[in-house]
Amino acid sequence: MSKTNPLEDLQEIRRMMEGSSKFLSLSGLSGVFAGITALVGTYLAWLKVTHFEKLYMTNLTQGTLVKAEWNLMRDLGIMASLVLIIALIFGFFFTWLKARKENQKLVTPLSFRLIRSLMVPLFFGGCFVLIAIYHGMIGIVVPATLIFYGLALLNASKYVHVDIKYLAVSEMILGLAAFATMEYDYPGAVRMLIYWGLGFGVLHVLYGTVIYFRYDYKKSAV
Repeated sequence: MSKTNPLEDLQEIRRMMEGSSKFLSLSGLSGVFAGITALVGTYLAWLKVTHFEKLYMTNLTQGTLVKAEWNLMRDLGIMASLVLIIALIFGFFFTWLKARKENQKLVTPLSFRLIRSLMVPLFFGGCFVLIAIYHGMIGIVVPATLIFYGLALLNASKYVHVDIKYLAVSEMILGLAAFATMEYDYPGAVRMLIYWGLGFGVLHVLYGTVIYFRYDYKKSAV
């Protein structure tokens, strides 16, 4: 601390207090790459849904429609799982790089509180989605994932930059919009994919870009 500039001392104290209460190593680039991964996954899912629609009448006349539907759900589930795994890998990698560059510890009690705050809503949201799929309520999957994800972000926002609250609210608004326009047909399925791509793809890219230039880029330029 400076002995001649009280303002600098106060700013340093503020940074120390913020660092002890917020997880500041979260990288904006992790959000960007997570969003890009989700957009690629959305495109691949659209190809699968379109292929299913083209073969709909063939499967219906041959009595293989139910099997084709379950195969589609299986493939979409695998794609969603891969998107999640790849996004988590990117998120951990860029966050680790930022923490290493700033000489911060990545594994701390604060980081565990952050993970717990995220995982509790996501766990119950995942259970809700699995039960919905079991009962054949496929259309509710996209709205539910967006809403529960937004709730998880909002619950964890007290441990990261306050900007994440805007992402959380945007995800929940998209989830409600998807739920309000839900239809069990091909146009409805495409619309759900658009909502999913907007929520997990576009919003993540925008959020990650803002976080990067607001916090990360300034530090790297110093």
